[in-house]
Amino acid sequence: MRFLIHMSTSEEAGSLARMLRLWTWSTCADMETELWSPGASGPAIVIWDLDAGLPPSGMVSSASTALLVCSSRTQAAIDSYSLHPDGFLQKPVRQSALFTALRRCAKLWWDSLERLEITSDRCRIRLPLCDLVWVESTRRNSLVHSTQGPIATREALTALEGRLPRGLFLRCQRSFLVNLRHVRRLDSEGLCMSDGAVVPLSRSSRSEVAEAYRQFCLLWDGGKGDGETRYG
Repeated sequence: MRFLIHMSTSEEAGSLARMLRLWTWSTCADMETELWSPGASGPAIVIWDLDAGLPPSGMVSSASTALLVCSSRTQAAIDSYSLHPDGFLQKPVRQSALFTALRRCAKLWWDSLERLEITSDRCRIRLPLCDLVWVESTRRNSLVHSTQGPIATREALTALEGRLPRGLFLRCQRSFLVNLRHVRRLDSEGLCMSDGAVVPLSRSSRSEVAEAYRQFCLLWDGGKGDGETRYG
């Protein structure tokens, strides 16, 4: 699965490519980002700048392709109806608006998601990594908190940690591991997660966790300040 980019300038294409790489990493999706070229085909999400002209007729002609259009002209949103796009993005494209548009294309990239296989009550569950919110240790077992609900497994937290990508998943202390993408803020109580839970921090771990979260926020915001994470 690929992202195909067609923008007016190389600077705009570069900015969009950086946002897409961040989305791919934080969503744990196996997606490539390429510049569009004539003859490009196959499963793809195409992002097309209408300021550079209309896309070729019939470019988006199958259920395996989605079209996101963008322009600096608000009128272009109405003009693009004939193209039946999956979303319209106002230029300059903001990270939050792009990520919202990508959620509407989930049926295309869903199969590209990396998954964690968990055994629970003799059932095998293949959980998309982006749906893993946090994990807590329960003696020799673990309780995985996901967007789909809690999943109990006999696998130790350390073993689970070893199967997750570093940088995105953080062992914040001995008994807890969090997906930094699901942290909404860090306060005096601990890490406030997207599911409403608060993961407590010990005094010894707080400084290191705070720095890791600060670095993640800097990466996520990318200097634009339009992400959801908050530090302080």
